Amino acid sequence: MHVYLKRLIPHASILALVMALYGFGLLDRLEFLLMDARFAMTEREASSDVIVVDIDERSLRLLEVWPWPRHYHALVIDRLIDEGAKTVALDIDFSSRATPDDDAALEAALERAGHRAVLPVFKQYSGLRREQRSLAETGPLTRFSRHARLGSVVVRPDGDSLVRRAGTSMRWGGAPVPSFPAILSGTAIPFPSFYIDFAIASDTIPRISYVDVLRGEIPPGMFEGRSVIVGASAVELGDQFAVPRYYSLPGPFLLALAGDSLIQGRALQRTGFVPTLVIAALLMVLLCPRFGDWGWLRGLLMMIGCNGGLFLSSLAVQATTPVSLDIAAWMLMPMLSYGQSLIVLIDRQALRIFRQRMAVLHRSAMMRRIVEGSFDAVITVDHNGQIDLFNRAAERMFGHQAKDVLGRTPEFLFTLQHPDGLGPVPMNDLLAGEAGDHQSVEGDGLRQDGSRFATELSIRRTVLNISSHPLERRDTARTFHVITARDVTARREADEARERAVEEASSASRAKSEFLAAVSHELRTPLNAVIGFSEMIKDELLGEVGNEQYVSYAGDIHRSGSHLLSIINDILDISRIEAGNRELNEEEISVEEILASTMRIVRGRPEAEHRNLAMDLPAGLPNLLADERAIKQVLVNLLTNAMKFSGDGGHIAVSARTTPEGGLDLCVEDDGIGIPEDAIGRITEPFFQVDSSLSRKFEGTGLGLPLVRSLMELHGGSLHVESIVDQGTTVSCRFPPARTLPSHRQAAE
Repeated sequence: MHVYLKRLIPHASILALVMALYGFGLLDRLEFLLMDARFAMTEREASSDVIVVDIDERSLRLLEVWPWPRHYHALVIDRLIDEGAKTVALDIDFSSRATPDDDAALEAALERAGHRAVLPVFKQYSGLRREQRSLAETGPLTRFSRHARLGSVVVRPDGDSLVRRAGTSMRWGGAPVPSFPAILSGTAIPFPSFYIDFAIASDTIPRISYVDVLRGEIPPGMFEGRSVIVGASAVELGDQFAVPRYYSLPGPFLLALAGDSLIQGRALQRTGFVPTLVIAALLMVLLCPRFGDWGWLRGLLMMIGCNGGLFLSSLAVQATTPVSLDIAAWMLMPMLSYGQSLIVLIDRQALRIFRQRMAVLHRSAMMRRIVEGSFDAVITVDHNGQIDLFNRAAERMFGHQAKDVLGRTPEFLFTLQHPDGLGPVPMNDLLAGEAGDHQSVEGDGLRQDGSRFATELSIRRTVLNISSHPLERRDTARTFHVITARDVTARREADEARERAVEEASSASRAKSEFLAAVSHELRTPLNAVIGFSEMIKDELLGEVGNEQYVSYAGDIHRSGSHLLSIINDILDISRIEAGNRELNEEEISVEEILASTMRIVRGRPEAEHRNLAMDLPAGLPNLLADERAIKQVLVNLLTNAMKFSGDGGHIAVSARTTPEGGLDLCVEDDGIGIPEDAIGRITEPFFQVDSSLSRKFEGTGLGLPLVRSLMELHGGSLHVESIVDQGTTVSCRFPPARTLPSHRQAAE
């Protein structure tokens, strides 16, 4: 609310200004123009209750003498009274004497007419100089005035020198005298003056020439019950008044028009100060502040619509009632408020343009700083293919000064390779091509001294479309290119060094794998012999050894050889997998059968005697498409690890379950010592030991879990380890859905 009241302040000032102009009458001329426009748009006919006996040019010509003898007027009065005229008003000056006979004839005619005859009285200024002028009262001779009524014929022009108003009375001789229009209308008038309704067409007022009445050439019944005014319309007699719409009217017709306005109830009154103030205040509150919310065009249309509505409303009121609305102040309010809002809008627009200009300058300066401070060379090429920006990094990179390259084509700076590997390509071809808005190419940059360097280019295309803006007209689209160049010599050298290092590491890895495979193969033959002969000695197959100590040594040799052969087999398997020489012998195997077979193998080992081994297999397990030997090797390794780290009395469980995706999990769970959380991520690395000290409690090479992981990856599966120290470990082998097959039982169902 406070904001709205604040917005009303300038409009309240406008209201005060407009009402001051109205109060001092400075808007009257505008009001008169609007009133005249309404007169022209609401034309109506005269009532025929007032008839003009016209002293016109024809009468002057036929009667051949002027001034006319007063017995002419006496005869006319008699004829009009005889024809039944209700009132005969003579707009003729009888303030001086004529011949005795003529004055006597006129006096007798007035006496016969009684009070139906009206003679004029008026006031006029005497003296030529303003300071010497005085107001004199002029009226008919006493011998005439005692037999007739007196009526005022005084009319005063408004500020624009046009006669619009007529009075209803005038003080003359110390007493009020009714005006001719009031007498002609025969009605009581409650107001001292009124505006004449010039919408009444003056040419519809009945008229007849003075000479025709004088000669008795009167249409029958023309004057019966009507008021008559006798006066001059001839131009040479000078009784002419400047009026709205008709430019000028003879005095009798002006008085007849005023009388007819009273007869028709069209004596117009203007609205005063208070109604004008109230409506203007309403406009100020309801309409004027909204101009600030609308654009200039909408505001202009609303202002025109508002003023048009005000004029049409005043037209309707004036056409139906004897009221002339003072709408100049009302129309001026929205006009000035619109002008004020337009000035505010222009100020805001100017401020917005200033801010935008400053933002553009700031952005331009910032972009210039960014471009100039860039580590990459930035080169812009205009729509003519010529360089128009060459930043400092480009100067350092190419050895050219910006002033030396501006306006040249960028062809001399690069030797480029086609992005699709099609060989060298000129820079101009890339800029003119249709490869898209962004291109990345590599090649060589050419310095000013002739040296070359490896460069990587990013070329971006920008198109300024056709514009019809009045401040910038373009008939054709313009294409600009931004070239960003980077010296990648060091990066290429680093990439080449890295590729060489990778190749060397790969070669070393292959050599290691090949060496391990060869050594393992060479070791297996003598180990098999050691194991075989030690077993023969241990079992005394060829006879008694004779010394129990030797038999014990042979058993130790057999166990050590078997353990060493197992290690060599694991190393050989891992080496084959890493070398890509291990192939799967895939077949459909039953999960129940392979788990049961593996449990039998593990239970036959000495360390299984003090462990609790259990197997949990739900019904309906699918079969696996896998290498049976590899799966057994996986399970044996996991169970061996579980028994080694669970201790005497430990519980080890083997289970299988299907996954929601349709795969299969084989799980080995123990309640052993567990694995620290920070070591879980590394236990599948070859030769990694959680406790790597020489005095560690548990022996092993650290190849079991790496081998399990490698075998699972060969099957497209994965290995997951979950463990808590001192609570146990769960190792899950997850096979993908592609490895599961319906079992024979499921197929039968």
